[in-house]
Amino acid sequence: MLIINDLSLRMAGRLLLDHASLTLPAGTKAGLVGRNGTGKTTLF
Repeated sequence: MLIINDLSLRMAGRLLLDHASLTLPAGTKAGLVGRNGTGKTTLF
């Protein structure tokens, strides 16, 4: 299980994540899609 609550991230003055929340039950498969530099890798 993965639970993320109210995650915010700012890098180099740029807001990448703003109060992100996510809950994935055990065994769930999910993908994360977005433009380069938008915080996908940082989220995980």
